[in-house]
Amino acid sequence: MHPRVEITIDGAPVAGAFYERLKSLTITDKEGLKSDTVDIDLNDGPPKFLALPPTGALIAVRMGYGSNLRDMGLFKLDKPSLSCLPYSLSLSGKAVDFGSGKLKERQERAWDKTSLGDIVSQIANESGLKPAIDPDLSKFVYPWIGQQDESNLHFLRRLAQRHNGLFSIKQGRLLFSKLGSGKAASGTNIGSVIVTPEMVQLGTLKYDYGDRTKYSKVVAYYQDSDKAQRVEIEADADAEGDSVYRIPEPFSSPDEADKAAQSKAKSLKRGEATTSVTVIGDEAICAGAPLLYAGIRPGLDGVPFIIDTATHRYVAKGTFTTAISGKLYDGKSSTEKSDDAGDGSAGTDTGNAGSESAGKVAPNSAPGTPATPSSFLTPRRFGRTDEN
Repeated sequence: MHPRVEITIDGAPVAGAFYERLKSLTITDKEGLKSDTVDIDLNDGPPKFLALPPTGALIAVRMGYGSNLRDMGLFKLDKPSLSCLPYSLSLSGKAVDFGSGKLKERQERAWDKTSLGDIVSQIANESGLKPAIDPDLSKFVYPWIGQQDESNLHFLRRLAQRHNGLFSIKQGRLLFSKLGSGKAASGTNIGSVIVTPEMVQLGTLKYDYGDRTKYSKVVAYYQDSDKAQRVEIEADADAEGDSVYRIPEPFSSPDEADKAAQSKAKSLKRGEATTSVTVIGDEAICAGAPLLYAGIRPGLDGVPFIIDTATHRYVAKGTFTTAISGKLYDGKSSTEKSDDAGDGSAGTDTGNAGSESAGKVAPNSAPGTPATPSSFLTPRRFGRTDEN
């Protein structure tokens, strides 16, 4: 099967002349709240110039192979650009944000004995979005939590950080999941992306690693309502460190502050690493998914990454590639159960030792590499190796 794209503008399929002049189409899928984008480059010129779509036009894109195409999102055209002599037309757009106005309004409110799922669902519904929440996180209950003169976007980001998670808005859905869940815009789990040598475009795979800044301890705060003051909670980090990492947001209880400090201290001890690679086009690869290498080289195989950007590029005459960039996994997998979920005590997902013991550190990997959770290995998605 050959790579193929389908494009509609304001609900109408583009004409055949559009595809004849199409030079390239790029979809960039980014982690979290960074806006996804579309970029389309076309040949233009006499005797029949292309019609100029209006700014604000809605562009829908489907990509894939043969008749098996995947919906890549809906984008609003914000930057048409013309070049003349020689002639070309470029169209750029950002993903439609279905609830940006309401999400950016500052709110002053609080919840008592409320589950994380109910809080996130309430905010999603207020903004006209459909909630898609990790079921394990959804059960977590806060005795009390306040949204104090902050936007819904900021508040949701703060909740995601406390639970070592991620939230994003895609195709009318508010996704709230654990780091590395690999959930598609529908909320379904697509599994890990496992890159093997036959998938890799030669000369594109890079891996950079190093040590983090070393901190001797982490300090978190909670508000003591009886004493009307902030109280510090400390957690030891790296004995070789010479500075203190302070979590700026106050927590609602000593237990929550302690767990947040312990979690941050643990993450600061880990190394940091990034990777990038271009593979045979696979429209199912998405930002936020777990990424592993297999059969590439010792020290890299099995090291856990999270995809932060997936760039799908279709070039006229049938070339389709997906460029991936990822960062070292630092958190708890979506399929690892939280010890705190549903127990009525506030806290953050800490990636406890019991969960991590289910995985193993990749052989010959760099110092500071975290254990690869067993959940990263199943279900496996090896991607495409037989296209183009």
